[in-house]
Amino acid sequence: MKPTLIARLPVLFYLITGFVLRLFAWLPGFYKRPRNLEGQRLLLGIEAGIQGWNSIEFKELYQSSCEYFGEAAIVKLAIDRSKPYLPQVAYFLAKNPLTHYLYDPRTGRAESEQTYWTALVDSVSVAVLLARFRVVPVVYLTDLAYRLWRCQAAAVSSVEGVVVTFMMPRRIQAMFPHRRLVGPCLMPFSIQTLRYLEALKTELISHGQVTNVVRFTGSLYEPRATFLKNFKAVLADKADIRGRELGTQRQTDETYWTWIASVNIVITTADQFFQPGADMRHVPHLIYRYLEVLAAGSLLLAPAVPGIERYFVPGCDFVAFSDLEDATNKASYYLEHEAEAKAIAAAGHAKAAKLIESHIFWMQIDTALGSRSLFR
Repeated sequence: MKPTLIARLPVLFYLITGFVLRLFAWLPGFYKRPRNLEGQRLLLGIEAGIQGWNSIEFKELYQSSCEYFGEAAIVKLAIDRSKPYLPQVAYFLAKNPLTHYLYDPRTGRAESEQTYWTALVDSVSVAVLLARFRVVPVVYLTDLAYRLWRCQAAAVSSVEGVVVTFMMPRRIQAMFPHRRLVGPCLMPFSIQTLRYLEALKTELISHGQVTNVVRFTGSLYEPRATFLKNFKAVLADKADIRGRELGTQRQTDETYWTWIASVNIVITTADQFFQPGADMRHVPHLIYRYLEVLAAGSLLLAPAVPGIERYFVPGCDFVAFSDLEDATNKASYYLEHEAEAKAIAAAGHAKAAKLIESHIFWMQIDTALGSRSLFR
């Protein structure tokens, strides 16, 4: 099915930004640094997303990058949401001799303030700033289906750099103007947190605190909320749904990790949530819980999203379901056959540990960057 004209808006952002950058390149004194990165010490700047540096996502992004590149090679940018975004980025780039910059479209304006016009202005401005300081963009696009963020990603990466996505590139290539897409990626996950979860699981088991139920924890939105409601109706007290509404306060990191480590089975969906401005909502994506649950040592019950076989084998490393009936049947079976559930969980954990220890997230990005790689 061909994408609609509005779904292909990233192409317009891409073309406009490319034209602007080539126009600026002719201005004397535009570039602040020499082009050649050869011999320059790696310095990766990372800006936090909408949740800032307090979220598990960005804690793991930072810690995993430090483990792969070394702490001295990473610089954090803490955006003050009460102040304009672009001046903070400009100051950060001028102050630090960066070689690469991890850009997150969620970081700038609040979602309620975003329009296509402001998204174009902001993303073109970021692209110009990065080009002026000769910094290679690494665009962290957590939700490619959301059109505004996809447009901004296309603009910032219009000339060079890569876009990191959690969807299968070939499934969304028709909506994107270039092929420098890395995905579907697993979440950035640190060895430090892996070791913490292994110790936590061991402690919970030794104290008899691992319960034989199927648990969900995370955001509730449609169609996920209805699915879990019906799942709970079938499994009754064997299903423990600990959800929260989108935008409400999250539980602490320690609580979250304990919740997914203290049960035999964790279920998740991989649906896009219904929101204005989203395309291809029917295409599931590789959400973070696929790696989080396996790292925590619990059995994962989840859809087999496109590209998952690159990392985990359904039936061996996790249990895949196709619909509600399949999910309830498999949940009931593995609740009754604990030994089989634990064997699959152990295999999934071993595979997850190897991937985390190999720094798979950063290795994929570095490979895709080619001659502009983080390791030169």
